[in-house]
Amino acid sequence: MSFKDPPTLQQLARRSLLKDEALTISALPNLPVQLFPPLFKDAFTSRQRKILSLMVATWPFPVLPVGALCGIDHLETLKAVLDGLDLLMSQKDRPRWNLQVLDLRDAHQDFWDGWAGLLHEVCSQDVFGKNQPVGNHPIPGGKQTISIKMNLSLKYCRRHSHCENLNYLYYWAKQRKDVIQVIFEKLEFTGKHSSIQELTIKSIHWDIYNLALIASCLGQMKNLQKLILMNIRRPSSLTDLQEARIITEIFSEFSKLHKLQHLYVNDVYFLKERLDLMLRCFERPLETLTITYCKLSESDMRYLSQCPSIHQLKYLDMSYTTFKPSSHRFLGFLGSLLERLTATLQTLKLECFHLTDSRIRDLLPGLSQCSQLTEVDFVENKFSMVSLKTLLQHTANLTQLTLEKYPAPDEVYDDSLCVIPDRFVQLCSELMNTLKGVRQPKQVYFESTIYSPNFEYLVYNLEGMVSSEPLRRRGRGMVIYISG
Repeated sequence: MSFKDPPTLQQLARRSLLKDEALTISALPNLPVQLFPPLFKDAFTSRQRKILSLMVATWPFPVLPVGALCGIDHLETLKAVLDGLDLLMSQKDRPRWNLQVLDLRDAHQDFWDGWAGLLHEVCSQDVFGKNQPVGNHPIPGGKQTISIKMNLSLKYCRRHSHCENLNYLYYWAKQRKDVIQVIFEKLEFTGKHSSIQELTIKSIHWDIYNLALIASCLGQMKNLQKLILMNIRRPSSLTDLQEARIITEIFSEFSKLHKLQHLYVNDVYFLKERLDLMLRCFERPLETLTITYCKLSESDMRYLSQCPSIHQLKYLDMSYTTFKPSSHRFLGFLGSLLERLTATLQTLKLECFHLTDSRIRDLLPGLSQCSQLTEVDFVENKFSMVSLKTLLQHTANLTQLTLEKYPAPDEVYDDSLCVIPDRFVQLCSELMNTLKGVRQPKQVYFESTIYSPNFEYLVYNLEGMVSSEPLRRRGRGMVIYISG
């Protein structure tokens, strides 16, 4: 026969308190700090959603380790915890939030059983890494943020309930991306993860070491069709020899992605002088290639113009890409590439591609033959009125175009580079007439650079309407953070 220890007076008091929801809620503002963890655990176990939400909003510690209590296994409980974060973030009268990290990672149940010492240890230790404090990573703009840390085991993603919970968390965080960062610290894979078809790696904190940590897992995604790499930095302590070794390891895993068709690379530092090494990894012809906010060399562009894996490209975006050293020859290589893609290319985006009057000529022969194009984007390049008219005239055969975006001509700006509205309307109207003279356009926009202190842009459309609303957002948002 076994005997359980009788409940302590504190346990009896907590049970009694939780039986009266209104009483519990009224007691929270004056609840002693040492009672928060045991009372939270009791409310979590009994799934008292309203009490849970309010306790999250008033949590007195920087870390809330819900993962030790099976954090996202029950959807309604997860919703209650996230509702608590919404309550916390809506409290305008509190200049700073105590809670900085909602930890959904797996942990032992005895964490909460012996919370008094353990909680102090976790809240004072480095929860972000050896050289970073407990505090959250600031998002540009100085806003306070809350980080949600979790591990992702793809062997559980086949369970409907687990996928449902992850989807809810994903969309919840996406709607609050300015103040919420979801950080996956550990990715666990099994033989079942081969069904993954799309992967996004995007972070404001990642460097090449972090990318190398998951490279072997990446190579196991045999059915991966779409890969998005964003914001990969170079650590200051990295030597050239270390960098070469790590990049070789990463690219060797890329070569295992035999079904990849869509590749997006944004603000990845190591691409310069290595574009050929990366593109040689892919056997299957790519349909999408996006290289934005990257630095490339002339040799990179030379290889790109000849690359066998992009001869069937449908989507090409090289916006905000720079070339060091600057050379006129890189546009000649791009022109050669366009001539190879005349039968397949449907979208061409060259925003802020440093195109000028003297450089655009190299693109026109190839561009004029891309008869399958449905969208082109040349905004934030510097063209005179004469060059823009020439560009428009070379689109006469591009009858499939449904969306076109062009920069306003240089002549619409005064000596201070400010837009002259009347001249903007006059010249854009003239350009629109030029376009209508060679074909029937469907959706066309001419856009100025910054027009006002509110960072608005003048936009002239096909109907002759002028708007001061930006045609599109310049920023790049974030959904899920992966950190190491």
